[in-house]
Amino acid sequence: MISLPTLKSWVSRQVIGPADMNSQVYDVHNALYTVVNDHEASINKLKANPVLSITLQNTIALDANASTVVYWNTSQPLARVGTWATTDGGTIKVPETGVYRFTMSYGGWTTGSATCKAHAWIATDPGQSGGSFLYPPGGGDASTTSFTFAASLVAGHSFTAYLVSWWNGFQSDAGPGDDRKSWNLTVEKISG
Repeated sequence: MISLPTLKSWVSRQVIGPADMNSQVYDVHNALYTVVNDHEASINKLKANPVLSITLQNTIALDANASTVVYWNTSQPLARVGTWATTDGGTIKVPETGVYRFTMSYGGWTTGSATCKAHAWIATDPGQSGGSFLYPPGGGDASTTSFTFAASLVAGHSFTAYLVSWWNGFQSDAGPGDDRKSWNLTVEKISG
């Protein structure tokens, strides 16, 4: 909200002095300029120090009644701000202490002729987690879902994504020749 000086009503033929002109013209322009200048400074600060974040993507295939750690393509992230440490692409460490928002979108097909059930979740060092279930229909149709949660982490704490599949196998694309990288994970620091 912009806080402007109080504007006065002037009447016809009223003699306006310099103080009135300053309060009604200069002070208003100065207030508007200050707001714009503050916004520009904030934008420039954000450009110079963007939000600490990483966006990863990959494909996955899993047999029926199996579970696995999701290994992300950390060598070619879709986006990265900051230094995110990992030894294998499955467990990733946060670079700074703060509150992080995790958003994961995933989908895929059942590899059998009937519906399968998949559950993906992300677990963090101090035992916080979030996730969702997915029921890809049979017959080759795809299904997708996403989930978001926040966790308070200390620098060096790690997070890992997991997947479990029941009843039939599960894969994130329709097989050879279909390179749909439908798994995305974005982690961003939202407060210090």
